[in-house]
Amino acid sequence: MSGQLIRRHDQFFKRLLDQPGAAGALLRERLPPAITARLSDDPPELLHGSFISEDLAEFRTDRLYRASTRAGVTALIHVVVEHKSAPDPRVALQLLGYKSRILHWWDARRKVDDDGEPVALPVVVSMVVYHGAAPWRVPLSLGGIIAADPDLLPYAPDFRYSLVDLGRIADTQLSQEPVLRVGFLILKHGTRGEDLRRTLLTLGPAAYALGFDELVALMRYVLREPNDVEAGVVRDVLAEIVPGQEERVMSIALEQFEKQWKAEAFKHGWDQGRADGKAEGKSEGKAEGIALGEIEGRAASLSRLLERRFGKVPPAVRDRIRTASLAELDAWFDAAIDAPALEEVFRAGH
Repeated sequence: MSGQLIRRHDQFFKRLLDQPGAAGALLRERLPPAITARLSDDPPELLHGSFISEDLAEFRTDRLYRASTRAGVTALIHVVVEHKSAPDPRVALQLLGYKSRILHWWDARRKVDDDGEPVALPVVVSMVVYHGAAPWRVPLSLGGIIAADPDLLPYAPDFRYSLVDLGRIADTQLSQEPVLRVGFLILKHGTRGEDLRRTLLTLGPAAYALGFDELVALMRYVLREPNDVEAGVVRDVLAEIVPGQEERVMSIALEQFEKQWKAEAFKHGWDQGRADGKAEGKSEGKAEGIALGEIEGRAASLSRLLERRFGKVPPAVRDRIRTASLAELDAWFDAAIDAPALEEVFRAGH
């Protein structure tokens, strides 16, 4: 059973950095000390939007943060995740393009202050997070890939970027922040297209060495991602890592997954309802959107959970899920966490 534990690197990384404390820990732990010493203790603010061109979106993900220095000056931190299996020798040139887009975007909104005076542009610090297997041997500056006579070099653009090469960092040193540590562990070991069981046997002990909670978090990630890992494989791996505790780990992971899923389903439903209500100008459109968004989201998550626990879900069961009410889906999801067999799930609520 081969494949990738994480298929959508972009979505995974964005969700990872959106977890409380994760982005702040990444910048605090991985930016050069000279930069972190200048930044204030305030958490970074996520600025929405991407500056990666469409032709490179398959290979990169980015996040832009606004931070403040201790002197009160704005600094922008552009975090780029490199998904290629080998380093790109022209990444610095592409970072230059991202910097230009960011500064133009910023300048279009803040050209002058309240007195009409031109506003100075902020510094844009680039960070590249790389999780490929091959070592990163590309120069860490734009000047490192420019050839010119010494007298001409002062007229050439240049900047350094900060590199986080996960493959060269020990598992125990990936981060002090638990959620970021486990996320980096998965990016480091779980995205290289190897046998999934072997991948879990690498990830599981590494996560457990960090702590029991980290092992649970790993299982929660595995459950959430749209991969081909079967429930039986997960249990077999857990039986090797924590003999006799595999059901406990799965149960806790599923409960945490349920809480996270319900919160996101509500948010999705609310956003859908708000969009529908605004488009139609009617409050009933909003309510209908909320209900529709929740039902569709919960039905999809229940189907995924059942596949994790019991294997392929029969078409008749899928049809039953598609036509179920929100209350039925909630009851079945709760039952699916501990039910010994698929048919036991649907006895809930009767």
